[in-house]
Amino acid sequence: MKVQAEDVGEGLVEGGSATITARNMYFNRNSLSHYPDARGWGQGFQMDYQSGFTQGKVGLGLDASAYTAYKLDGGRGTVGTGMFPAEGDRERTESATLNASVKMKWSNTVIKYGDLRPYNPVFATPDLRLMPMTTRGIQLLSDDIDKVSIDIGHFHSTRGYTSTGHDGGFMAGYAAVDSGDVDYAGFTYTPLEQGGVGFYVSQAQDLWRQYYVNGNYSFVLTAGQTLGVDFNLYRSLDQGQANAGDINVTAWSLATAYANGPHTLTLSYQKIHGGQPFDYLMASDGTYMDSIYLANSSQYGDFNGLGEQSVGLAYEYDFGSTGVLHTTLGFKYIYGFDIDNEQVDPDGLYAYFAHADKQIERDVDIKTVVEAGPLKDLSVRVRYAEHAFSGDSVKQLRIITQYPINIF
Repeated sequence: MKVQAEDVGEGLVEGGSATITARNMYFNRNSLSHYPDARGWGQGFQMDYQSGFTQGKVGLGLDASAYTAYKLDGGRGTVGTGMFPAEGDRERTESATLNASVKMKWSNTVIKYGDLRPYNPVFATPDLRLMPMTTRGIQLLSDDIDKVSIDIGHFHSTRGYTSTGHDGGFMAGYAAVDSGDVDYAGFTYTPLEQGGVGFYVSQAQDLWRQYYVNGNYSFVLTAGQTLGVDFNLYRSLDQGQANAGDINVTAWSLATAYANGPHTLTLSYQKIHGGQPFDYLMASDGTYMDSIYLANSSQYGDFNGLGEQSVGLAYEYDFGSTGVLHTTLGFKYIYGFDIDNEQVDPDGLYAYFAHADKQIERDVDIKTVVEAGPLKDLSVRVRYAEHAFSGDSVKQLRIITQYPINIF
């Protein structure tokens, strides 16, 4: 039985919470080809406030946030770290932004309007630099149907990593052409604890219509051993003025993960069908969204070229808890091949894939979290990627220290 809002009665202030997250990041992208290097070190602070809801059958509330970023080292004047807004050929030393939204709740359905951070397979706002991306619009989230979660949204502007206002728009990430407003609707159905299905449809005005399907299930083999299966599929077709050209692309992936105690081994396969790469959204300031749930989309590359096939192998070890620290370590290797570069116009929107035949990526990800004491929840994460593509090679290192503080 669903609990009605009037039965909860938390109150606007009583049900609220506020946190401050201090995030320190070092970023170093070393290009071994013609692409420019990017280095930087910065400190960010994220303050988020979420109110409760007023009492009654229909509850009202307000959310607000303030984000700031300060440059500690500019990496000898390099740009492109995604941590600070650009000023000519340099980056600003500090930036700040304010965000706010109103919300209304009835039963287990919430409608929000304002500066939001939705996250789903077709419209996902990332949080991979000092300040998270936010987008402005309206979103409905509902859990009123048993075992079904519904997510519907309409968004008209955005603020990326290197912006301070919400006057930016949306673009195709790889084609770098403008889109208008973005609409989406979707649901996930989880009939069993071990797995479920999901379906989303989205429309990026004058770019594409996109359909997404997911199915996942985890089989229990023996005590302590499981085998998980995760299938993802996107279908993209051009829409409106078709700013990115004719689009008729199907992209899918299948991943199987075998877990035995602290060990997890994942094998994945990904395939792109159609006359274009599989593209997805970014903000107009160049912030790529996370709207790609394909298994081989990794720290740096997405393995989404025309006709591209890719296989991935990942291993993660969970060191478990010592009572003070909890550490995990992961490795990933992805090999992409069979890119159909003959169909790519070397002067066109997707010239990035011209003359490309394969790409390779190696990732390392290690994270340690403090579990007890005065520094509880402090985390240190190191992410390293090596990516080789069409004769170009990139090495990227990120060191992130994060400390959340619960105010109330």
